[in-house]
Parts: sequence; structure tokens; C-alpha cells
Amino acid sequence: MELHKVPQLFDYPRFKSRLSKNHATVMKLQTLLEQALQSRIELFSRKFPVKVFHNFSTCQVQDLSQDFNIEIDPEVIPFKNQSLDLALSAGPIMFTNDIPGVLKQWYAALKPGGVFMAAFFGENSLIELKDCFLSAEEKLNTPHTLRFAPTIATKDAGMLMQRADFHSPTADRTHQLFQVQSLSEILNSLKAMGGNILHERSTTRLSKEFLKVVEAEYHKRYASETKLNVTIDIVCMTGWAIELYTDERIHQQTTKSIGYI
Repeated sequence: MELHKVPQLFDYPRFKSRLSKNHATVMKLQTLLEQALQSRIELFSRKFPVKVFHNFSTCQVQDLSQDFNIEIDPEVIPFKNQSLDLALSAGPIMFTNDIPGVLKQWYAALKPGGVFMAAFFGENSLIELKDCFLSAEEKLNTPHTLRFAPTIATKDAGMLMQRADFHSPTADRTHQLFQVQSLSEILNSLKAMGGNILHERSTTRLSKEFLKVVEAEYHKRYASETKLNVTIDIVCMTGWAIELYTDERIHQQTTKSIGYI
């Protein structure tokens, strides 16, 4: 038995294959994450000569002379030690199996004084839908099933950063409330976001009866006039690298060198 093996909860390749990047809701949610990061970066007066921006679909590398995109595995950060001034992650970390390990890799890639910042959906996202699913399972005497991807709690985000050796880690959360016409609009948006990407996902299909109960509960508990309320939390966590990082073991898996990689 391999005690050190990280449980594989998320299937990121499945997520990438199912993600509808041009879907209106997906674009809106991605924009929310990017805006959360941008609003915080604007508070810095310093310049960042070498920076990386990683979102659901690509990773953009920028410096004073070039700007290019690459594909990376969110579990294996390929940048050389102490090569980046700023690293921004808008979403991928929420689908990462080994979050402490990935944060250590980002720390290693930062120059002393470099900044890492990540934005992702927080613990109260879709809280209305989760509550209605739970209520429907109880009413229909259906076993409780893991139907939603777990999230990083805001209170845990700072501790994860500290565990990865980041200096002065911080984490904060902003609240967004949307309204939609129907339950099917929510479910279609979730499908566009990649659907259920859990390795140990439920194999039980949702019946029409189950969905009718969920929609009835939703209208009863979380409707404003004829529309349904949907909560999305955006969590941002920030940390600084202040010491030289010499541990090369976490960079054994890297891609070929292309400047900073």
C-alpha cells in the first residue's frame, strides 16, 4: 500500500474535454475569477517583469519581450525555480488533487519577493441547489450521493498557503447572487462547465421525479418572484515568496525548456 499516494478525486482531462469555453455562463464565471484577481493586482504599485496567468483553458506567459500560451497539467507546474515574479491562477486549483503539492511548486517557481494569487469558487457556491438536492434525497428516501465537487473552504485557504511556505498568506471571499429562469438553466450551465468530473462520481442518473422535487423545493425556498436565486462565492488567496527554494524533488516532472520552462 502506497501511503504517500495522493487520492485522485478529480479527473481534469475529463473536465478539459467537456468544458464549453464559449458557453455564456462559462465565460461569465471565468470573467468573475479573472476580475477578482485583476482588482487585487491593481493594488500593487510594483511591476512584475515575468508573469504567468493560468485559467481553465490555457496558461499565458508574459515578459518584457514575449507573450505566448502553453498547455500545462495543473498538477505539474513546469516553470523553473525562481523564474517568475507573478503567478495568477483563475480556477484550475479548485480541480487539483494535490493542492499542497501544487502550491509548493508555484512557490518554488517564484523569485524571492514574487507573488502567487489564486481565485476559485468557494464553499457557498450553488448552496441553494445543494440544499434542494439534499431535501429531495430525504423526501424520496434516496441515499445521499456525492454529486457536487468539494471546494476549498475560505478558512482553509490561508492555512494551505502557509503549509506551502508562503509568507503572509491571506484569503478572502466575495459573494455574487444571480437569477435564472429555471432549474434546467442551472443544470445546463453545470454541464457546460465540464459536468461531473469526480473520479468516484455517482453512477445513478437523476430521474424526472427527482428533478421535479428539486425544482419544487427550489421555487419554494429560493425563488424571487418567477426567477431562481443562485449563489456563487469567489475566494482569492495570496502569498509571497521570501526565501530561496532549493528543493528540486518536486520538479522531477517538467517539460522541455522554452525560456522560463
